[in-house]
Amino acid sequence: MEALTAEEPRELGPYRMRARLRETGTARVYLAHGADGRGVSVTAARPDLAALPAFRSRFRDEARAAERLAGPWVAPVLATGPEEWLPWLATPFAAALTLAEAVALAGPLPEATVRTLGAALATTLERAHSVTGAAFQGLGADVVLLTADGPLVTAFGVLGGASAASAGEGGRLGVTVGYLTPEQVAGEKPGPAADVFMLGMLLTYAAGGAGPFDAGPADAAAHRIAHSVPDLTPVPAALRPLLGRCLAKTPGSRPSPAEVAAELVPGGVDAVLPDAWLPPGVATAIAERAAQARELPGVTLGGTVLWPADAAPGAAPVPAAPQAAPAPPPAPETAPPLPTWSPPAIPTPSTPGSPLSRITADRRSLLTAGLASIAGLALGAGAVLAFDGDGGDSKSPAVDAKPVARPQPVPGTPPTARWGYAVPGGKLLGTPLVQGAVLVVPGAALTGVDLRTGKQLWNRPELAGVAQLQPADAELAFGAGPTDFIWFAVADGSIRQKVAYTSLAPGMSTPEVRAHEDTTVWFTATVGKDSALYAYDITHRTVLWRRPLGRGETFEWATPYGGQLISRRPAASPPKGAKQVLGEFFAVDPKTGKDVWSRTYGSVLPTDPAVLTPDGTLLTQAGGGLQAFDLTTTNPRWQHPKGKAAYGTPVSDKGVVYVPDNGTQVTALGAADGQQRWAGTTDLALGTPVETRTVAGASGRTLLALDPFQVTAFDAASGERLWKFQDAGTKEESADRGVYRAVVAGADTAVVWHGATLYALPVS
Repeated sequence: MEALTAEEPRELGPYRMRARLRETGTARVYLAHGADGRGVSVTAARPDLAALPAFRSRFRDEARAAERLAGPWVAPVLATGPEEWLPWLATPFAAALTLAEAVALAGPLPEATVRTLGAALATTLERAHSVTGAAFQGLGADVVLLTADGPLVTAFGVLGGASAASAGEGGRLGVTVGYLTPEQVAGEKPGPAADVFMLGMLLTYAAGGAGPFDAGPADAAAHRIAHSVPDLTPVPAALRPLLGRCLAKTPGSRPSPAEVAAELVPGGVDAVLPDAWLPPGVATAIAERAAQARELPGVTLGGTVLWPADAAPGAAPVPAAPQAAPAPPPAPETAPPLPTWSPPAIPTPSTPGSPLSRITADRRSLLTAGLASIAGLALGAGAVLAFDGDGGDSKSPAVDAKPVARPQPVPGTPPTARWGYAVPGGKLLGTPLVQGAVLVVPGAALTGVDLRTGKQLWNRPELAGVAQLQPADAELAFGAGPTDFIWFAVADGSIRQKVAYTSLAPGMSTPEVRAHEDTTVWFTATVGKDSALYAYDITHRTVLWRRPLGRGETFEWATPYGGQLISRRPAASPPKGAKQVLGEFFAVDPKTGKDVWSRTYGSVLPTDPAVLTPDGTLLTQAGGGLQAFDLTTTNPRWQHPKGKAAYGTPVSDKGVVYVPDNGTQVTALGAADGQQRWAGTTDLALGTPVETRTVAGASGRTLLALDPFQVTAFDAASGERLWKFQDAGTKEESADRGVYRAVVAGADTAVVWHGATLYALPVS
């Protein structure tokens, strides 16, 4: 318990702050009172996070969760202020130590205490899972309280359970969880079973004084969690079998929270426990904190009662007499730099000689707070999730700085994103353009982002809706807006030229760019009821030719190859004996728009995925397998394999064809002979078909497989799965966010996006 500083709030809602109790990764907790003098705990957001819409959205969600979960071992919510300048939440005050403080003071807790603690927490998890159906993520040694009346859960999601949080540019929020599970190391989103794993870690720590994976170098902690047997040697023998099951690597092998509670305390944990549930030193320290609270002016405790008769969930306290609240600090024009975070020191009372004076900030025996950063996991609210550029250091390298060697990640763990960028307006309108050291992002405004740091270079609201971006020359880019073709400078986004579509043809609708090569783009557009293919020189801004499109000719698939523009359409009539209309591939002279040839290939349909390789091989999924045809002769070259389930669009790179199926497998084949080089799996356990796309890294050493749930990286030579990446924590369940997408940016970076947040991932 510490005195308030000059910068801290004196009033929030109807409550007056009297002392600071403790700090968490995202908030400060105060002892306060209302007009009736009754002591309350007020959890208030850190000022540097309070202005972030992402933080406020998550805070509201967790406040609602707290109201829904009120019951045994969870204090009732008296009132909340999620919209005030400092979002806050008030619960009845209970003198307490955190679990971390109790272990630091008394060492390993008695087995009876651990059983009571574990049963209470497991009961809370069971209730949380039944209410939300999702992972709770509110457990931690610094947020689980020990009171005279029993354990108390004070966090209700990733904000409350976070070990660190930071505000970044553009209103981004980065939240780091203070623990890992094997499934998170594998890049999977944590489910309810992750809470059981965390419960096993907490109880091991409480019973043995150290975490089950603490022994060894910190930078290998994630690998130990994923692969090593937990060290339960310090734990009482009677608890080891249960804790071992809680710490199982596979989520399905862990017991349910109800099973944990029943095994720890077969008769059930009573709502009110006897005084002797805690060891004497901890009980004495808690009593001293209660005494200190009583000495504060205006505070009435009346004992450490968790359930006062008039404190039902949602009941509002009597407001205090209104006084002028401190004005909120003005919002900065740009968000502050990402701070370097270190765990707060454990607060100690001012009473000399108190047992609490022996509590120090030595956290060697606590759970490693930096585990989440080792695994590259950072969770945020909404679609806003931020990363800094240097693994926690807010300083970005200068433009001319020499590259700094980065530490090698633990094998199998997700990479730490070099940066994250939330698209202004929350909507991405197409594929970003990489041009030089700038990433141009189409959205509600057109923005330029520094590829090296993720910092926004410029923002052009007047270019809202401009998409289908293509490079025009070394300095300019080209895009299609709602009414005009636009040329703009990549360096600052300034508009250099506009050409209205109606100037190309009266009544022309918004064009769809189908292909691009050198200074020519080919686009389709409709004028009235007629559609046509246009060739357009984006340097001289002139139409080169116009070719009317016949019935079924859409040019949705078009590739410049060998001096020709190749596409396909439904065949005018199926070949003799064919049961379906096949896809007829045809070539157009890119200089004149005249048709050169048309051909069909085996049983390839108009909708079958198809690509052309640099050596003139047409790759397509047809006839129950992946087929390769000679583009000129139409002769089959190879097929792999016969009778296989549907494939996705193949990718050809450096003599190898990579093809995903409609499940979890990616196969590498020799482009010349179709022989399998390797087959790898994304291990996505859904049981239903999923769309998967593959992207080859520019270096040729890494292959990315992208589906609706994750990005999986494979070693392009061996097929070894390197890591998985998810933007875990974004909340767009009601939106169709589609498949993860990626564009290669340089030899060692891929820019990946899902929804409206982009991440720069190292891929070499």
